[in-house]
Amino acid sequence: MSKRFVVILTVALIALPLALVSCKGKTEKMPEEMKTEASDMSQDVTTTQTQEAQVMQATEPAQTVATETIPPTAAPQVTENIQAAAAQAVTAVHDRSKDIQAALKNAGFYAGAVDGKIGPKTKKAIEAFQKAKGLKVDGKVGPKTWAELEKYLKQQ
Repeated sequence: MSKRFVVILTVALIALPLALVSCKGKTEKMPEEMKTEASDMSQDVTTTQTQEAQVMQATEPAQTVATETIPPTAAPQVTENIQAAAAQAVTAVHDRSKDIQAALKNAGFYAGAVDGKIGPKTKKAIEAFQKAKGLKVDGKVGPKTWAELEKYLKQQ
C-alpha cells in the first residue's frame, strides 16, 4: 500500500509543474510582429466588407413585398389530380397482379381464378415457378421473375 502511495505522489509532483509550465506558455503575449499582421488583416477584412456592402447597395433594387392571390378553385383541382393519380396506381398494381396470375396460369403453375389478389395460392405458384426456372425462391415477383413470367403472359 505504501509503494502505491509513493508512486502516485511522485507522478503528481512531476505532472503538476509540467502542467503549470505549459499553461504559462499559452498565456504569454503575442510578439510585436504578429500583432501588426493581425491588425493589418482585420483592416483588410473591414475594408472588403465595406466595399461589398457598397456594391450590394448600388446593384440591388429596393426591397419590395410581392403578394399573390391564389384562386379558391386551385386546391380542389390539385386534390382531384392526386386522387386520380392514386386511383391509376391502384389500378396498375391490380392489373399487374392479374398479369402475374394469368402468366402463372399459362405456365401451368396456377389453377385459381385470375382475380388480381395475391394470396397464398398465388405465392405458392410464384415460388414453384421460381424454383422451376432456377431463380431465387422468395415468392416475390422481382425483375428477373417478371422477365420470365412475361414470356407466358404473351402466350394468351
